[in-house]
Amino acid sequence: MLNHKKILYVIVAGLFIFSCAKNTKPYRAPYFECKGIDGKTYTLYNYKGKRLLLIFWATWCPTCKKELSRVIANLNKLRENKIEILAVSLDTNLDSVKKSVIEHGLTGIPVAIVSKQMTMDYQGVRFLPTAFLINEKGYIVKKLVGELDPEEIIKAFKAKPKKS
Repeated sequence: MLNHKKILYVIVAGLFIFSCAKNTKPYRAPYFECKGIDGKTYTLYNYKGKRLLLIFWATWCPTCKKELSRVIANLNKLRENKIEILAVSLDTNLDSVKKSVIEHGLTGIPVAIVSKQMTMDYQGVRFLPTAFLINEKGYIVKKLVGELDPEEIIKAFKAKPKKS
């Protein structure tokens, strides 16, 4: 007989797998507006006609810092493929985000603070890091959870959209 802990584990594992499922068809990216640590306001409209790698992360998440460092290390390769990057922190303390960006060398890309509405609009981001690949037409072509492999990102942007 299964005990409650095993049942709970199976449910949590199932939810994780379900949330990481690959999107089969591009869908319209929700509008967003967030304040950058540089004082600028970033919106979806700022990236109209551009490819955007929108990364949700947090200062307390070691995997996030590792994957953001990986993205930054491959910045030239991503930019050669005309991919813009916006890292949006789930932290609400602007000073702690600025400190983390400097301490961990996460410079070279815009960093902003998320709004609660933005996390809900983007499928209630549950696991970190989570990235959305938004194409030039404003459609999400892929959602990545965890590893942010630059080659996979480039490949996803080059892939032909699936038809319904």
